[in-house]
Amino acid sequence: MVVERSIGAPLAGATISLGAIGRMVTADSLGHFRLDAVPVGRQVISVTHAGFRPVTLSNLMLESGKEAVLTIEMEEIAFREREIVIKGRPDKSRPLNEMALVSGRMFSVEETRRFAAGLNDPSRIATGFAGVQSQGDANALIIRGNAPNGLLWRVEGVDVPNPNHFARVGTSGGAISILSAQLLANSDFFTGAFSSEYGNALAGVFDIRLRKGNKEKREHTLSASTIGLDAATEGYFKKGYGGSYLMNYRYGFLTLMQKIGFDIGDAPTSFQDFSFNIHLPTRKAGEFSIFGFAGSSQQEETPDRDPAAWASNRARRNGWLDQSRTAATGLTHSLRIGRRTLVRSILSLNGYDYREKDSRIERFDGPLIIGRDNRFAEVNSVASVTVTHKRNSRHLYRTGVYLTRKGFDLVQRDWANNALQVRVKDEGHTLLANGFTQWKWTPSERFSFVAGLHGQHLRLNGSGTVDPRLSARWVLRQGRSVSVGLGHHAQIQPLGNYFARVKVGTDTIQPNRNMGMSRSLHLVLGYGIRFGEQWNLKAEAYYQYLHSIPITAGRPTTFSMINQDDNYVIDALVNNGKGRNLGMELTLERFWTDQFYFLTTVSLYNSRYLPSDGVWRNTRFNSNAMTTTLLGKEWTIKDRKSVV
Repeated sequence: MVVERSIGAPLAGATISLGAIGRMVTADSLGHFRLDAVPVGRQVISVTHAGFRPVTLSNLMLESGKEAVLTIEMEEIAFREREIVIKGRPDKSRPLNEMALVSGRMFSVEETRRFAAGLNDPSRIATGFAGVQSQGDANALIIRGNAPNGLLWRVEGVDVPNPNHFARVGTSGGAISILSAQLLANSDFFTGAFSSEYGNALAGVFDIRLRKGNKEKREHTLSASTIGLDAATEGYFKKGYGGSYLMNYRYGFLTLMQKIGFDIGDAPTSFQDFSFNIHLPTRKAGEFSIFGFAGSSQQEETPDRDPAAWASNRARRNGWLDQSRTAATGLTHSLRIGRRTLVRSILSLNGYDYREKDSRIERFDGPLIIGRDNRFAEVNSVASVTVTHKRNSRHLYRTGVYLTRKGFDLVQRDWANNALQVRVKDEGHTLLANGFTQWKWTPSERFSFVAGLHGQHLRLNGSGTVDPRLSARWVLRQGRSVSVGLGHHAQIQPLGNYFARVKVGTDTIQPNRNMGMSRSLHLVLGYGIRFGEQWNLKAEAYYQYLHSIPITAGRPTTFSMINQDDNYVIDALVNNGKGRNLGMELTLERFWTDQFYFLTTVSLYNSRYLPSDGVWRNTRFNSNAMTTTLLGKEWTIKDRKSVV
């Protein structure tokens, strides 16, 4: 299907050509097209339409027995006062969201499947990008020196809980992604100065899109890997209708090995997940879709009461439980009003349930002592409406609001003074309201400017903020471009921090109920060079000033929320902390073509913070320098003549 990029309107009459055999077809009145009898292997598709930039999709991998379902987005040419010649060289380094002009890039399905050590996981793919590193086995992302909890996850336009297995509360990562690569479409990743439609984040944004199922053929896939066993199915509901379904279930490989008797790891480990996307178009009422994912993971070890086992390994006295369940589902409705306006509405229910427990045995005939027993549950009900209006090829407007009812049931207990002490215990609900508006102005083919505002309000304590954001991009001659982004951002604290109980005399109080949002100012300058058809060189310099950061109240300490990577803080806090991240990044990339890709990055940065003792220090995430290099090569062992 071929659509206009901004509002998704179908482009009738677009010409689609298959590079391998020179075949050409034309999109129908609904933007649909079909290419039959295409040879298996990597193919190149080119799309042209009068008044739009040509699009070239290279290295599309066609597999035997499975059809490729494509949605191709085309960008309207803004400046046509004189005759120009535009070559179809797609800039894969730029994000899909055309409102984002700096510190963003698109990551494709091909990258999630073929990047070295990617394991079909968006988080692992992101660690190959400049300014991004992973924190240990938890796979939490540290972006430009920021804490992992500063990352926002968004799926199909909805802010969702951390979609990873074995995810600890208050962080953004986990060992394995719940989202299967079978469902992923090309998506966006941002590392700073993101556009106005993204709120409640300081570090970065993962904007995940899901692909539609095959509306013309039913297909079923069964695959096995070191991650797990995948079973996927997709197809149509009724011939000629246009609706489709796509579903995937995965069962963990380690779980399977343990079930059949293999001893793997220190503790029994299990996980499974399910994800789906259902597309339901109508003739006059717009398009509906239902999407969702659910994942369950657990690792548990029980203490060994045999003293002989303690002699060889004292850790056998100890036991633990880490259990997480995460789920999200949503109903979306897209309605085009005329040729220039798109209204997109979403209702979503999502949440997580996390349990952790530590236990130990002091002597073989003694009782089981519980050292920690926590359970954190949160259920979010989300309603959002976004309106995109394209006045003409030079002016694009987007505004929206999303309301999140945050229900919570939080219990945190730690061992102290020979008993379990309640540190957090609260249940109820509150409302987080976000709204934004932005405008993109493209006065010429070489210049784009975006201005916007994002507002945020937490009803729990009345805290709020209104953040302005600006960005611009100049395209110079000979494939060079300059970009700049400036914006203010804000984020509420992980909910449990508001309900921490601190003992005062014989009673306990909750001193953090009125804690404000953490805030930061982002400034980014970028310079890019495209040379050849597939090479891209990009340099970015950035400065991030963080303020209103929670630090210890009433006494000098070295604590700052900037250093918090998971769980909740049990102390009285005040929003007087500061921090700064500054650095430079260099990326050299050869996009996947001719069965080869190459990506290397160098990042130099400094991450500092100011706690209540008044001394500037390195944050726990400040490694000052990092470099990554990824490359891959594919060889065709046998020339396959079959077609799909």
